[in-house]
Amino acid sequence: MPTRKLTPEQLAALEELAQQWGKIVANRAYGEDGPDLDVDFDQMEQVAAAVTRGLARGTLEQLTRRQAQRLPDELPCPTCRKPCPVEKRPREVVARGATVTLHEPVAHCPACRRDFFPPAGEPPT
Repeated sequence: MPTRKLTPEQLAALEELAQQWGKIVANRAYGEDGPDLDVDFDQMEQVAAAVTRGLARGTLEQLTRRQAQRLPDELPCPTCRKPCPVEKRPREVVARGATVTLHEPVAHCPACRRDFFPPAGEPPT
């Protein structure tokens, strides 16, 4: 599979988009008038941290789900080459700023009695 790395300009544009979403979140959290004067910076930072975790979790779960959908329904066992069904198993991983539930693709070969993960960088056969 070809690897597509985003350019610094594309990443900057995504950061700008997230900053605009931050304005929507601020209005949702505190209304159009903003926070009362008794709301300190720490409380505002808690809101931003919760949003950051949610955005990271949603983005990573969606991207990994779409990536897993690109796999075929069956992959050959690396040992015996017999076609084996690919299933998705949930697995929690800690990413930068969020705990994410991945639906990780895994195949099981009944003949070899082993689980295997689709190999990275190789086109499925």
